[in-house]
Parts: sequence; structure tokens; C-alpha cells
Amino acid sequence: MVDIVLKDTPGKNYPILEAGAYRASCYAIVMLGTTYSTLFNKSQKKILFMWELPDERITVDGQDLPRAISETYTLSLNEKASLRKMLESWRGKPFTPEELQGFSLSKVLGAPCMVSTVQAEKSNGDKFAKVSAVSKLPKMMAKPEEVENPLVMFDISNPDCQLSEMSKLPEWVQKRIMESEEYKARTSAEIVSTPEEYTEIEVDGDLPF
Repeated sequence: MVDIVLKDTPGKNYPILEAGAYRASCYAIVMLGTTYSTLFNKSQKKILFMWELPDERITVDGQDLPRAISETYTLSLNEKASLRKMLESWRGKPFTPEELQGFSLSKVLGAPCMVSTVQAEKSNGDKFAKVSAVSKLPKMMAKPEEVENPLVMFDISNPDCQLSEMSKLPEWVQKRIMESEEYKARTSAEIVSTPEEYTEIEVDGDLPF
């Protein structure tokens, strides 16, 4: 299996993405696990999507790379859930009742789309670019070429997914996984597994992208 290494670049300040719409490709899907939400007073399972923007470039250690942006969603296909709205907007049509019985998110990995962003503000006053919408590419717009980043899928809730694979994720993503109930349970129980490759995040079916 070809090794997959993602490099985090802490401490480097790049200009904030301007609000707008960008051609994009999904290069990583990470099941972050279950954490307690003080806002909703309950535990929720979260999933992270990461997209590269081929038309927006940065230079990292002398390499010309596409900029990236990510968004976290609660794992739910309820009709009001942000994840369901995002996926339906991405594919350009609503899910049928049959499709809602189960689908594989591996179909989304590498798929093109338009990502719309807005500038938001953190509690400390720092500004950042936030994903406001994901949609299907306009009919006459060329889709991006091959995805430049390695395609990555990691699922902390799948016991067949090795914890050692976390080292191939950016440090800030690793920290979020470590906060999950699944990670704490697995490390306390010292679960060891040895899959041959990344495990697909899957729920009994197929997503028709």
C-alpha cells in the first residue's frame, strides 16, 4: 500500500480566503467520533469534510499547493440536518426514501463541487473562512483535474481502522479525534487492529453521485 502523509503547517499565516464560490474537490473524510455538546446538552457524532481549491494557491516549503478548507457536520440524515442539506445540494437533487436507507460516503471522496465561503469570526476576534454551502458544479464549468492531495478516509468508530493511521492526519484533526468517546474507549482497552488499507465510512448502501 502506498503511504499517505499529510503535513500540517502550524504557525504560518496565510491570507484569509475572500468570501465567494470556488471550484473544489473533496480529498478527505474523517469520522471524528462522539463528543458531548454543551450547546445541545447531548453527545453527538461528528464528521469532517476537507476540500482542496485548485484555483487558489499557496507556497509551502517551496511547493505550489492548492489551498484547502474544511467543515464539520453532525452525523445525521434528518430532513433538517446540515449534512443532509449539504449532500443534497452537492448532488443537485434530494435523496429518495430508498437512498436514505443507507449509502457509502466513499462515493464523495474525490468528487468535484462548488464550495461557497463567508468570512466569520472566532470568539477571540480572529477571522477565518467558513464553508457556507456546497453545490453541484455549474453545467458549463470544467471540473478540476486530478485531486492533488492524497485521498484520505479515516473512521475512529470502525474497530478495523488502525489508530496509527491518525499520524497521517493534520495535528489539529488528530486532537479532535482524541477528544472522542471512541478514541478514549479504544486507547483504554488497548484495542489493536491491522487492516490493509483505509476503511470506507459506510452505512449499508451506496451514494449515487
